[in-house]
Amino acid sequence: MNAPGKLISFIVWAIVNVGAVSAEANCGRLEERLLFRKDLFTEPAEYPWIGLLVQRRDLDQKFESAECNVAIVGESHVLTTASCVRRFNNRPELVAVRLGIWDGENEPGQQYICNDRGFCVPGPVQYLVDAITMHPLADKDTGNNDIAILRLSQRINMTAYIQPVCLQPTLEPASWTSMDFHYGGFHEYDIKKGKGSVIAISRQYCNNETGTPPPENQFCGYPEFRVAFYKGAPMMGINVEHDVPSRFYLVGLLAKNVDAGQTLMTVFQDIRPVRHWILDNINSSSS
Repeated sequence: MNAPGKLISFIVWAIVNVGAVSAEANCGRLEERLLFRKDLFTEPAEYPWIGLLVQRRDLDQKFESAECNVAIVGESHVLTTASCVRRFNNRPELVAVRLGIWDGENEPGQQYICNDRGFCVPGPVQYLVDAITMHPLADKDTGNNDIAILRLSQRINMTAYIQPVCLQPTLEPASWTSMDFHYGGFHEYDIKKGKGSVIAISRQYCNNETGTPPPENQFCGYPEFRVAFYKGAPMMGINVEHDVPSRFYLVGLLAKNVDAGQTLMTVFQDIRPVRHWILDNINSSSS
């Protein structure tokens, strides 16, 4: 694509995305037309809260994928699993997050990226991490409460491609069992951000299939496709307003994949028992 064409594409994008999007007022963006498509990959602006955790061994080294997903939940906070960040020994300078990323091979610093058809999207934005807070009851041995919140070194510049997921449901059932959910993120089989659906299954059936029941604050899912997403992939429920699906809210984070022979089982950290802890951390950091 020639330079004038790229410039036009970028100007159009800039006009559409003038101004920052408030994290509090705009979360969980949902387009109903995308709910029923069986695509294996998201559109560039779909699930804009999903990012990629990157790492480095020393301060003078380049960041590379840590093979973990993150989810934006506030103006300067993202979630991932405790098992993804425990190895950094509370050294936040060794990690960063890439947001607004659709292709895992794209590097920060690229103003915009265009394909051979002239479709352009902004390049990913990298944010350094200021603090890593693991859940106080995160259990390394059992995997229970496998969640951590990362405070970024600066506020996130929200765009059409970078937005938070909602934390609060309008109506929450007593049990997830037999409910269908959406989830997505990056995985080892492709460089593009993937998506899928998963049905929450009972602890009894999970135990029968895997031989091990999930920890107390986690639950199992049966995915539609056998794709092993990286840890931290968010599972989303849907808030319905006036009989219309309106916003996604966070239900769980992928804690691990379990190979059960012909089946790939997924185990998710339940957000319900840790939601107040998340909100308290976000609010205390913002005050």
